[in-house]
Amino acid sequence: MQTMTINTGLEPIQPENVNPLMASLSEPSLPESISWLPNAPGWYWLLFLLFCFTLYRVYLVIQKYLANTYRRAALVELEQLSLEAQSGDNTSLQKLPQLLRRTALYAFPRAEVVPLNGKDWENWLDNHCTKRQFSSKFSTSELSGVLAKLAYSSAATLTEEKTKTIMENVALWIQHHEVSHD
Repeated sequence: MQTMTINTGLEPIQPENVNPLMASLSEPSLPESISWLPNAPGWYWLLFLLFCFTLYRVYLVIQKYLANTYRRAALVELEQLSLEAQSGDNTSLQKLPQLLRRTALYAFPRAEVVPLNGKDWENWLDNHCTKRQFSSKFSTSELSGVLAKLAYSSAATLTEEKTKTIMENVALWIQHHEVSHD
């Protein structure tokens, strides 16, 4: 009769038909993992400069955002005036020249803006924003004299088309006038 031996796990199991020299070999160890950190100090300097540049760019974006706060406030006020004008309130149109003047006074030196009125004011607005034309200096603008009419005439009324055009022009001037925030 055959006797069965139970493997208790204490003795190593030898596979059959194995070269005895191969049986004594052990599994090779894995190489060390490669570090992601750079070895040369030049890379640390480059990373430091890249960090400083990124920090500076973030600072410039924040400065630009803060410098343009007056534009956002003026656009919110213009939106309110536009809603009032759509409801039929003519006094809201008379506030447009005041809004433009306040925006210009915030962005430009007071001595430059205050003495301007009439055609000089419209030409100045055109010179500081090439996207809009309030005067007839370059072409026959349908908005020539409208700002002065709105500012000084309490009975000034505009057609719906002209109201829409002046609102768009004022909005684009507020958004795109060129000023350096130094």
